[in-house]
Amino acid sequence: MPDEQVERIIVTVDDQNLSVIQSVVTALQSAGMKVEQVLAVTGIITGEVSQSKLEGLRTVPGVAGVEVDREMQAI
Repeated sequence: MPDEQVERIIVTVDDQNLSVIQSVVTALQSAGMKVEQVLAVTGIITGEVSQSKLEGLRTVPGVAGVEVDREMQAI
């Protein structure tokens, strides 16, 4: 679908997989995520994914959580 909604996301890697975070990155990319930034020390990976592939990222080995990155604005 060319007009499918893309979400900015934040993926958290579980502590047991911090030492192999690059393999988690590779698996996320294979699952359809466009990785933008990898913060290896904290286990955070940011990027984008189409909505249809979002749920699949939660099943990638080593992933503790996937959150949609919502922009916040001051009032």
